[in-house]
Amino acid sequence: MKNVSYAQRSYHYMKSYGVTKLRRKVQERLYRNSLEKGYQNWMIKSRPAESEKELQRAHPFHYAPCISVVVPVYRTQEKYLREMIESVLSQTYQNLELCIADGSGEEDSARAVIESYRGQDSRIRYEKLSRNLGISGNTNAALSLATGEYLALLDHDDVLEEHALFEIVKWLSAHPETDMLYSDEDKLTSDSSVYFQPHFKPDFNPELLRSNNYICHLLVVRRNLLEKAGMYREEFDGAQDYDFILRCSEQAEAIGHIPKILYHWRCHDASTAGNPESKAYAYEAGRRALECHLKRTGLSGTVERMENPGFYRTVYACSSAPKVSIVVLDVSGTGVLKRFVKAVSQNQTYEKLELLLLLEESDKNKIILNFIKEHRQIPIKVVYCTSACNKFVTFSRLAEKIDSEYFLFMESRIEKIGRGWLELFLGNAQCAGTGAVGGRIYDSSRRLKYGARILGLNGQVGDAFAGLPMGYTGYFHKAVLQQNCHAVSGKAMMVKKIYFLEAGGFSEDVEDRMKDVDLCLKLERMGLRNVYDPGIVLTEQRHARRKRAARKAAAFEKKWKELLQKPDGYYNPNLSLEDTKYRIQELR
Repeated sequence: MKNVSYAQRSYHYMKSYGVTKLRRKVQERLYRNSLEKGYQNWMIKSRPAESEKELQRAHPFHYAPCISVVVPVYRTQEKYLREMIESVLSQTYQNLELCIADGSGEEDSARAVIESYRGQDSRIRYEKLSRNLGISGNTNAALSLATGEYLALLDHDDVLEEHALFEIVKWLSAHPETDMLYSDEDKLTSDSSVYFQPHFKPDFNPELLRSNNYICHLLVVRRNLLEKAGMYREEFDGAQDYDFILRCSEQAEAIGHIPKILYHWRCHDASTAGNPESKAYAYEAGRRALECHLKRTGLSGTVERMENPGFYRTVYACSSAPKVSIVVLDVSGTGVLKRFVKAVSQNQTYEKLELLLLLEESDKNKIILNFIKEHRQIPIKVVYCTSACNKFVTFSRLAEKIDSEYFLFMESRIEKIGRGWLELFLGNAQCAGTGAVGGRIYDSSRRLKYGARILGLNGQVGDAFAGLPMGYTGYFHKAVLQQNCHAVSGKAMMVKKIYFLEAGGFSEDVEDRMKDVDLCLKLERMGLRNVYDPGIVLTEQRHARRKRAARKAAAFEKKWKELLQKPDGYYNPNLSLEDTKYRIQELR
C-alpha cells in the first residue's frame, strides 16, 4: 500500500468532515491496530495442519455437492490471477468447478494464464467475452457457466483459504436447510505477505445488514436461491454485491455463518479494500440498493449515508402516532427528576406521551405533588408501591390497565436527549417483528455506558463498547450502526405493550439488575428481534456512585443457563469476552 493513498484518503475525509473527526478516525485506527497486533501469527496458527488437510481431502462426505466458484475477470494482474486460481484448485474439498468469465476485451494476457491452468485441470470452465460487460454483466456471465448446486462468489484478485470449501460443505452437511452461507474474512497486502484487519462477523443480523454489507465475503448461495433472487443488476454496479446479498437474504429460508477466516480480500491502491474513495460512486449505488430493499420488504424509512464510506443509517418512519408511557422506575429525588423532565420537554417533538413515575409509599409527600403541579407541560402520573413487591413487579401487574400502546422505560438520571428521539424509538418499534428497542447512553464524562448487550461478556452480560469515548465508532463502526442483539439496556428501552404483556412483563424470578435482559430474551423467544439504534443518543447526569464488586446474578444464570453456555451469535466466538474492546480471543 502506498503512503500517498493514505494521504489522499485523509485529505478527502478532512475536507468533508473536519480536522477533529479525522484525528479521531486516525487515533481509533491506530488503537485498533494495537489490539490486532499479532493477528498474523494467530491466523496462521488457526489453520489446519498439513496432516489435517490430508484427512480433509480423504473425508467421505455423505452429502458432497458440487461447488461452483464464480469469478468475473477484468484485466487482472497475472500475479493476482495465478494466486486466485491456485487458491481454488488447491482446495481440500475437491468436488468443485472454477467458472471464469473474462471481460478484458482486447487485452488477452488473462486468457493465456487461464488456458494454461485449464489444460492441467478440467474443473475450470472459461469464457472469453467479446467485450467488457461491467462488473454485474461479467459476474452474470460467470454464473451462467456454473453447473454446481451451490455457487461461491470470489473476486478476481482475492484468495481463499485452502480449507474454505471443506468448511462450507461441512456446514451444509450439518445444516442441510441452509441456502445462504458466509464466513469471516480479513485483508491481504498486495505482495501477499501480511494478513490484517480481520472482520469477525455476527451470525445473520438483518438490521446490521441494512447498515452496511457486513456479509461481503465469502458468500455461498444455493442455486435455487439465485433463481428466486435473480442475477446481478448493472444499475447497482459498484454496490452490486450489496444489492444481490439483500435480495438473497429476503428469499433465503436459512442463512448460516461460519465464524472462521476463510477469505482474504486483496488490498491495493485500486481496490475498495485499500482505498474506499476509489469507488465513491458505489456508495450512492448502495444507498439506492437499500432503498429498494426497504420497499420490497414493506419497510418505510429514509436511507442516509454515514461519514464512513459504505455505511448507512435508516430512519424508520412512524406509521401512526400511538400514545407512549415513559416509565421511570428509579426516581431518586426531585432534583434528579427535575433535570430529567427538562431533558424530555426540551427535545419534545412528539405529543402523545405521559410520564409514569413509580414511587415507594414513603415518597408520598407534598414535594412530589408540588413538582407535578409545576411541570404541567407533560402529563405525569404517579403509582405508589404499597406492597412488598418491588417497582418492576408492581408495574408488570399494572401494565394491562395502562391505555398507552408503547412503554418506554428510562432511568431518571438522563439529562440530555437528542432531538427526535421518541420518533426514532417508535420508528424502530413499529417495524414488524421488533421486540425491544434501545439507544446508546453516555455518562457525564462522555463515555459510552449502556447500549447493545453481549451475553457472556465479563462473565455474564456486558454492554458492548462500554467506555468508548463519544465520537469514536468502535470495531468496524459497530458502536454507531443499527443492529440486532440479544438484549438492550433497560436504561432507555421501548417495548410494545402487547408484547410486554405476552412476555409476562418483568420476571419476578430474576435479579432486578437483569430484568431488562430477561425481558429481551423472552421477547426473542417469542420470535421477535431486539434492536439497538445508536441514533438515539442520551447522556446521564453526573452523580457519585460507589464502586461495587461485580456480582453474579445466580437466578438469571440458572434460568438462561442453556443460552448462556452458547456463544452470543450477535458477537463472534473469535472475540474475547474478557472486556469490551473486541480484541481477538487467544487460541488454546
